[in-house]
Amino acid sequence: MRLSLATVLLLILGFAGCKSGDNSPRPAATGAPAQATASPAAASAHVPAIDPCTLLTGDEIKAVQGEDLKSTSRSERTSANFALAQCSYQLPTASKSVVLNLTTAKDGGKESPREFWRRTFVEHKAGAEERDLGEEKGARPEKISEVGDDAYWEASGISGALYVLKKEVMFRISVGGPGDLKSKLDKSKTLARKALARI
Repeated sequence: MRLSLATVLLLILGFAGCKSGDNSPRPAATGAPAQATASPAAASAHVPAIDPCTLLTGDEIKAVQGEDLKSTSRSERTSANFALAQCSYQLPTASKSVVLNLTTAKDGGKESPREFWRRTFVEHKAGAEERDLGEEKGARPEKISEVGDDAYWEASGISGALYVLKKEVMFRISVGGPGDLKSKLDKSKTLARKALARI
């Protein structure tokens, strides 16, 4: 069974497996981006220059999800080429929480986020048009216009995630809660544009 492109991306970058760093909940701000401070353990590692917990405000989350932001929780890790950081924007209804994963270059890395993006999304998409990848129709990422330098939406069951590239930074945003895939895409695009303004 073949994995979808976004699943492969998650496995390579470790988006879903951020374990190191400070992941303790913090009270949420409303009108200003949430402030998250790294733990001593995280301070000794390569911490991404951009804190993902400062990219969205409580007011912005509430406007999209309809609930006050309860707290944020951040974690970091590194791969061979990248510094990875995740922020979970936690809401009173846990299933409606928002997760933002941020990838930046690591000192000494041999591949930039933009190069990785081109290899993962652009070249893969071009090749997929020329051969059968054995994937279900609709499993391939959908190109999204007018969000960042480039963006793709990956639908999975009743949920999905929006991948966005801006300069040498890429991030993934996933919006939980009820609603169909179109609604979740629209919400993800709204929040992505807010985050992009701070990158």
